[in-house]
Amino acid sequence: MKNGKLQCHLKLIFCFAMMCFIQFLVGCLYTFSSTLLAQLREPSSTIHLSIEEESWITSITILICPIGLLIIGILTDKFGRRKTIQIICAPMALGWLIITFSNSYTTLLIGKIILGIPFGVSTCTFLYISELSPTNLRPLYITLVPFTVGLGMMAECIMAMYFRWQTISGIMLAISLVNFLMLFMVPEPPIWLRSRGRVAEADEVDRWLNLGNTTHVSDASADVVEQPAVAMEVDDNVHTTPAAPTSLSPYWSLFLRRNVWLPTVITLTFFVCQQCSGVYVLLFYSMDVVRDCKMPWDSNTVSLFLSLARVIGVLGFAAMHRVARRTLVMISGGSMAISLLIVVAYMKAFAGVQDPPFEMTLIVAFVMFMFFALLGILPMPWILCGEVFPMEVKGVMNGVVQTCGYVIWFTICKIYPSLILNLGVEVIWSIFAFFCILNVLFAIFIMPETKGKSLDEILLYFEPPNKIKKIDFP
Repeated sequence: MKNGKLQCHLKLIFCFAMMCFIQFLVGCLYTFSSTLLAQLREPSSTIHLSIEEESWITSITILICPIGLLIIGILTDKFGRRKTIQIICAPMALGWLIITFSNSYTTLLIGKIILGIPFGVSTCTFLYISELSPTNLRPLYITLVPFTVGLGMMAECIMAMYFRWQTISGIMLAISLVNFLMLFMVPEPPIWLRSRGRVAEADEVDRWLNLGNTTHVSDASADVVEQPAVAMEVDDNVHTTPAAPTSLSPYWSLFLRRNVWLPTVITLTFFVCQQCSGVYVLLFYSMDVVRDCKMPWDSNTVSLFLSLARVIGVLGFAAMHRVARRTLVMISGGSMAISLLIVVAYMKAFAGVQDPPFEMTLIVAFVMFMFFALLGILPMPWILCGEVFPMEVKGVMNGVVQTCGYVIWFTICKIYPSLILNLGVEVIWSIFAFFCILNVLFAIFIMPETKGKSLDEILLYFEPPNKIKKIDFP
């Protein structure tokens, strides 16, 4: 039994690692713009950009991402999770290929535009892991997504110390092609296969994974290896099982159901609180933050430490996978707020001082801010999207909600320099601290708890209590 359990988990880890491999490339893309612009500013560079052109090179990927998310959402429902990742490998490879051989601002911009399409591919990865993971280990396995992103950011910072941007792009191109080929060894989740009537294929995947050897099984195979002690009897409008649609109602009517619009409102609220906490601003504007806050280190060193803090934070998130999700968000938001309040208080206390004491205070505070962000605020909205929507609309709604998240992301990052210019760095980071506190309040009063619950049980959370009746079997 123990040997079978070990084999099951090894197969799951292999599948999840292959699906998350593309997130390594996304992580590299996070920090690539900083490396690219720094090297283009060198006197020996053959490409010279204006300040306006640099701003478009930095932000265009996020602007295009919502379009990519809609495409990914449709592909995810139509072709499956694994095949969607393989399809997305094409624009990923093409974008890196164009950048590798770029010789002008136009070609660089085209490459970054194409890379915006796969930038939001995490929505598909989160879905795959949520649907295939054993319920009790889903929070642990999901941490592979932010972990591989953090590894990609750190790897890009290290490569930038030794290679030119063309070489880095070529390496990313090769990794994209390898990832495409490796995904042929990964199966689709049985829950998605059954929703498309491909029961024989789903049974074959169940037998290969042998999820019955795990302590708790996921929704994907619950009907195969486990008989529940409690059955849920629900109203006709409540759909908690991934069955093929049999209703004559039009497809758009699915989006009017309570278990679709309510999680949409909740996740969108979470994204607003997350994006306005300043975590992505710190990643994309580390050079400006170092300058505005007068930190004693250069921006490349600060970026490397922030990437390292992100990786360690993900490991901390994985180690705390048994802790309730709402508790993690409260700890994360509260600690981030304290870190930013320390930053603001330090800058106000020593404003105008030539050589302020305790100069490491700001660096430590921002590193701790990034570390605590990974414990809840940064990964949780993306994770929640993969758990709270019904199977019939899961891919589309993930695309829609996360599209809104990326639009907010782009807006905050685009207007940040203007906000600093007009309001000052202390005011802006005080506002970010305020939104960190709002994240804590969101976790206390609004956020649904999904830890330890099957996907069907999570969906029942969004139904009125009078429509759900539990029947105890003898």
